[in-house]
Amino acid sequence: MIIKIFRARASFKAIPYNFDKIAKGQATLMKVSGFGALRNLHEVRPEDYRNYLEALSGLNRNVKLPQFHAMLSAPDHSVDKDKLANLAVQWLEKMGYKDQPYILVHHRDTDQSHVHIVTTRVDRQGNKIDSAFEHNRAVSQLNRLLQKDEAHQAQLDAGKALQYQCSTKAQLLLLLEGMGYNIREKEGHLLLYKFGRQLFTINEKRVEERLAAFIPDKRQAVRWKAIFNKYRAVYNPLPERGIVNLTGGRTAQTGPYRSELGDFLKQEFGIELIFHASGEKEPYGYTIIDHPQHRVFKGSEIMRLAQLVSADFDFSDGFSAGNTISQTEEHSLKNAHLTYFRPYLANDVDDQQIHGPRRRRQKKARTNTR
Repeated sequence: MIIKIFRARASFKAIPYNFDKIAKGQATLMKVSGFGALRNLHEVRPEDYRNYLEALSGLNRNVKLPQFHAMLSAPDHSVDKDKLANLAVQWLEKMGYKDQPYILVHHRDTDQSHVHIVTTRVDRQGNKIDSAFEHNRAVSQLNRLLQKDEAHQAQLDAGKALQYQCSTKAQLLLLLEGMGYNIREKEGHLLLYKFGRQLFTINEKRVEERLAAFIPDKRQAVRWKAIFNKYRAVYNPLPERGIVNLTGGRTAQTGPYRSELGDFLKQEFGIELIFHASGEKEPYGYTIIDHPQHRVFKGSEIMRLAQLVSADFDFSDGFSAGNTISQTEEHSLKNAHLTYFRPYLANDVDDQQIHGPRRRRQKKARTNTR
């Protein structure tokens, strides 16, 4: 399950957005609660819900962004929509919105079954509902409802990360960060934080022992180089960030760097390309995570970033050095992905919501040691 809280807004645009989906047959209104006098109307229009929320929000003019819009999604459509809606109601109560007017709309226009929740951050007494550490609390409350033991999961995740063949501690930290953890080093220990609290501790001696057991796999590196050479001509290898629209017709880049080639490799072979950049600068390197083989490569072990993205690279150069791969070997790599569990990246954590603001504040350059 994933819970996501969208950016607060001054107006309640999420109301027409959701009712437009309903009108198009892409969504179903699951529940309407707390709208008082609207129940007596013969027909309630979307603008009636919007006006009600705006009127209630007007009780506190200090709250400039009163719209609360969230989404609870399941991995696929196997989760019953009524069960998902009931879980959303319980989650709202845990977040302090029990007595608020709200609507729940189930969407079925994507591969993931999901429910949108719309309400206001101002209660009936004119007080602003607590939003401190909102995103951390959102995931923690959902985990409690799902009876997930966060500390036990952190222990399992730490053990999973330590199974990977890493040549540096920075690579291990990258794996743990990919699971949504914030790592602090203290007195010979790695402290794993998530949801605003410490969940597990790894003794650095254990890390050192694991790193000392690292064995390079040059044969696998040659295979991936051949795969990169084959598909970089088909899928754009240039790393880029997502674009968001801002007011005044402006746009801005957001999120981590990704590439069309990287998306393809992750889907077809189960490997990830993690690009490293300092602040707003272009990526200076990358790391390759081979999930089926539990192995992390420095990008330069496979192909230097400049070579990977170069439009002038001569594909006929060096084929004898391992730049081609047989269909049998390629199928073997794909089958390893299909028979292996999906990448460990936690699907119940909105990593950008939790870690994004911290990363933007720090604007720290990563050391190129991964």
